[in-house]
Amino acid sequence: MPQRPFFSIIIPALNEEKYLPKLLDDLINQTFQSFEVTIVDGHSDDQTFKKASEYVNKIPSLKVTSSTRRNVSIQRNMGAKLSRGEYLIFSDADNRLPKYFLEGLHYQLIYKPTDAFTCWVLPETNNQKDKTIATSLNLLLEASLLTKNPTGLGAMIGCKNSVFKKTTGFDPKIGFAEDTDFVRRVYKNGHSFRVIHDPRFIVSLRRYHAHGTIKVIQKSATLLLKYLTKQPIDQKQEYPMGGKAFKKSSDDNLITKLDLFLNKPIKKQKILEQLQSLIEFEE
Repeated sequence: MPQRPFFSIIIPALNEEKYLPKLLDDLINQTFQSFEVTIVDGHSDDQTFKKASEYVNKIPSLKVTSSTRRNVSIQRNMGAKLSRGEYLIFSDADNRLPKYFLEGLHYQLIYKPTDAFTCWVLPETNNQKDKTIATSLNLLLEASLLTKNPTGLGAMIGCKNSVFKKTTGFDPKIGFAEDTDFVRRVYKNGHSFRVIHDPRFIVSLRRYHAHGTIKVIQKSATLLLKYLTKQPIDQKQEYPMGGKAFKKSSDDNLITKLDLFLNKPIKKQKILEQLQSLIEFEE
């Protein structure tokens, strides 16, 4: 039997014929190669399954399967059942990975082991708005740690294979924030959770580009504020996010707010005040 891989990378996909091959090319070029890949297609309307299957001979232990239901939690759980790796990594199909990503992640997990983790993100470009989005996402991850109720970034969540089984995986009945629900259950069951700052992966910003940077950030801040103050969250009202493009000067001011928040030690009350200021921010 082949040696057990260190990582099992599980990629739920739906109509990602354009983006998935780029991620698979990134995996081919990784400097650390002790991994297997499972792609679970959600019965795509395009050529996603065909494109994925073309990589079977290029990536070691690549498996391509299909789910009859388009549900990211079901697809992730299906992939996990087929995986043998010590650590599971759940990655969105439109992520991009620097060639050292898995090597750096392996180092971090050996140097400072943890039961589950998520990672900081890099922007797709050096565009000011993209930097704003990346900073805000990293900020929200750090803020959640201070509340002892950590959240994960659904685009990149990892955990020990054994921990995933004990936690019974992702809940397919949850249509919003299923990633946060999973991380909370892992943490509340006594397992450790870590936000890894380096290496970082390149997150797709398609949603933000489509709906507008500042409005998306404000929506995210609103959700976190409601969570911290234990207010009910109306899924239809809060998601999907909406908004319009804003002027560069507005983004510059918002980046300043985010950088001050991220780099200054603060307590929970201060988090609430800072989030409220982001929500009330105007261009």
